[in-house]
Amino acid sequence: MTLITVLAASAATAQTFEITPGGEVLQGQPLAVRLTGLAPRQAVEISAERRFGRPEPMVWRSSAAFTADDQGQIDLTTRPTTGGAYEGVDAAGLFWSMIPTPTPAPADWRSGEVRLTASVDGQVVATGATRLIGALAGVEAEDVPGFPAAQLYRLPGGTPRPVIVVLHGADGGTGASDRFGRKLASLGSAVVGLPYYSADWGEYGPPKEIPGLPGSFIDLRIDQIAELRDWLRTRPDVDADRIALFGGSKGAEFALIAASKYDWIAAVVAFAPSDLVWEGWGLETVEAEGTRSSFSYQGRALPFMPYAGFVEGLLAGPGKADLLKIHDDGRAAHPDREAAARIRVEDYSGPVMLVAGDADREWRSGQMARNVAASRAAAGRETTLLVYPEAGHDVGGDGWAPTVGEVARGGGSAEANAMAQADAWPRVLAFLQRTLRLDER
Repeated sequence: MTLITVLAASAATAQTFEITPGGEVLQGQPLAVRLTGLAPRQAVEISAERRFGRPEPMVWRSSAAFTADDQGQIDLTTRPTTGGAYEGVDAAGLFWSMIPTPTPAPADWRSGEVRLTASVDGQVVATGATRLIGALAGVEAEDVPGFPAAQLYRLPGGTPRPVIVVLHGADGGTGASDRFGRKLASLGSAVVGLPYYSADWGEYGPPKEIPGLPGSFIDLRIDQIAELRDWLRTRPDVDADRIALFGGSKGAEFALIAASKYDWIAAVVAFAPSDLVWEGWGLETVEAEGTRSSFSYQGRALPFMPYAGFVEGLLAGPGKADLLKIHDDGRAAHPDREAAARIRVEDYSGPVMLVAGDADREWRSGQMARNVAASRAAAGRETTLLVYPEAGHDVGGDGWAPTVGEVARGGGSAEANAMAQADAWPRVLAFLQRTLRLDER
């Protein structure tokens, strides 16, 4: 065999990552990773690394062991692991199972870039990379006048686009808007990220993020959805007759209340939802536990379900409150308040999608989602119910980002939450595509 023949044979069997589609991929869209050129049944370790964090990004990492098939290939969409960060077959397994390392991310590491490494007996045999982007570069953003820190996101062009309003959870601020605003706009809708609360704990917490928003989660105005619609109607580049609400946790509570009041809402997506209006909280309620509502409508506080032990939970310190117990005990102690506090989502004639987990450690979103679906079914309303038995509170993602971070607070497991996200996300997008008639934009 000549040297040229040897080199040609070696090149033909070189280990190579094949990633489809190539280039940048909008996170949450299908992605296939395949390693070729291995010996049949060869044992291989594949690791993935990505940068996360601000202002000092760190490297997050995962790895798993595989055995090549009889053709010397490992396809992450079909090949099970033999050990490592996740079990079984999962195209996104190396992506959601990452955990933080103490290694600072190199300066040349772009946001969303995932670096893949294949090793045999500790020796690197192949490297590859993909980049998961949060949004298309062309998405534009502008302030929404009269709504502090609210942003309107849309792709260029004058064609009126239907609108998705993103409503954050109990953490407040712009986190949900930042996470979903540009991403959803990349798929063809206009999106309003609508912060409506910015925590103000005075000397007991960090500085208030957004001046001009309520600092306590008390009597927050449902009416601002109608006021936002009035402003959207002044815009020729959006279709204010097609508005969907997209909320998680307390944002889902907000969205379902709004739908029960405004039948012109085109659709609702509610992650980890509530079937009740709950008690409000904030510095001003410490001495008046059980007296204030989370939400108001037309200037009047809505009837609510009180908590039990909320102040004691706050005094225990950050992350120490047992939120599930606080909600459960409150509901158990006040059965007489349930009928008045219940959100009458059956009054809303439009379509609703509910996504929840039965292992939720913040409140029983799985059961509450079932309650909402049952009341709507009795009224003949269209409802899509997705409840994942092993998932926790963190069901509102796409399954391609690390999920370990929310487990301690929200319950479930990194794997169960990722599986729920990966299953629900394309269904959510299809639901919005259909109910907002995105093909007609």
